[in-house]
Amino acid sequence: MSRAKVTTAVPMATGVTATTPPMLEEPGLSGPYSLTPVTDSDPRVRSELTRILEAVRTLRPLLRERQAATEEAGQYAPDVHDYFIEHGLYSVLAPQKFGGSELGIPAFFAVIAEVARGCPSTAWCLSLSVAHSLTLASYWNEEAQSEIFGANDYMIGPSSGNPIESTVERVEGGYLISGTWRYCSGAPYSTHFFPVITVPATDERPEFRAWAVVERDDYTVLDDWGRVIGMRGSGSNGIRIDKAFVPFHHVSEENWTSEATSPAVGYGVHRNPTYSGVFFGFAEGEVAAVSVGLGYAAIDEYERIIRTTKAPFDPNGARRADADDWRRVLGMAMARVDTAGAALVHSGRQYEEFARQLVEREYAFDAARSMRLNNAYFVVEELVWESLQELIRTAGTGFSADGQKMQRYFRDIWTTVGRTDQFQFFAAPAMQFHFEGPPPID
Repeated sequence: MSRAKVTTAVPMATGVTATTPPMLEEPGLSGPYSLTPVTDSDPRVRSELTRILEAVRTLRPLLRERQAATEEAGQYAPDVHDYFIEHGLYSVLAPQKFGGSELGIPAFFAVIAEVARGCPSTAWCLSLSVAHSLTLASYWNEEAQSEIFGANDYMIGPSSGNPIESTVERVEGGYLISGTWRYCSGAPYSTHFFPVITVPATDERPEFRAWAVVERDDYTVLDDWGRVIGMRGSGSNGIRIDKAFVPFHHVSEENWTSEATSPAVGYGVHRNPTYSGVFFGFAEGEVAAVSVGLGYAAIDEYERIIRTTKAPFDPNGARRADADDWRRVLGMAMARVDTAGAALVHSGRQYEEFARQLVEREYAFDAARSMRLNNAYFVVEELVWESLQELIRTAGTGFSADGQKMQRYFRDIWTTVGRTDQFQFFAAPAMQFHFEGPPPID
């Protein structure tokens, strides 16, 4: 895949270039808070991540300009997809062995947050599909990884764990899989699909839950997305499969969701502990990263609003930005989102450290650890939710109208925190694992 930096790979909003991003000149988008600091100590990661973040910032005006169109279409446009390919956004988590950048968890979170600052729906579509590069590289064997990653030098693989209906039939060499899965975020540009399946029992073993990898030619993306209140452009379409053949080695038993007591197969393939983590220690971070970028997008919009509108009831017609009432709201929102971003990156680093300790046989990456990370991601989302409530309440009624960015951001964060798999359903189980104590290392 090309890593050459181009000025504009897609049609941009007026005046956008790679060298003079206009967002640094617009009210509400200026100063150091428009830039994500790169803190990784690895020179290769620093250089590549800086390049990608610069590319995303160049794209930000276009993403904002197209937010409504993205919602209407239910997905981001093909030229944005091409831009993501050109600049390596689909490869951040993919292993170097198969053409990826292998930048690690914190870098992935930073890239997704940067995209979300331009368009949360676009970031959700991107995040919840390419994040499964980590899943594939961690829990499938080298033969499967070579076949799946090798097709395009990148992999876009949405997943879904809740089929409306599904069947799995064992045949020679693999399984025939049929069914319909909903909420497959990232489906429109997917190269593969990761359905969660139930493998039927045999004489040798009872039925078990697993993930399969299905090739793009073997499933249909349904036109059934966009009617929810928010994240309407996230490409969370349903997917239907009709008797797709999946070889045995493209199916992975789901025994890595909550804990691991021995290194994952991916560590043996790549010798990188990042590919030996636990699914629940990372998965909600995909959404939390979108939330952080969404929070900054709302802060940008709020700052634009108060810089360009007058304070009500002020006899001198002063701007709202000159009054402490609105500065206070902006300052508190910024503090919450800054804290959310810091917690997100720190949790990503903890994931990598827990995985290192696992492969070094120091500690198991147990359920207590993975669920604590899972819950930290939920708190990241709640901090952004708290910020949005104050921002939209004090922005004024006009800025909550249809078509206004502040309304869209509020709808998006409401959709994020309104899912059924939310914090209150995980907090108690996390404490159960905590009280049980760690399992022994295998």
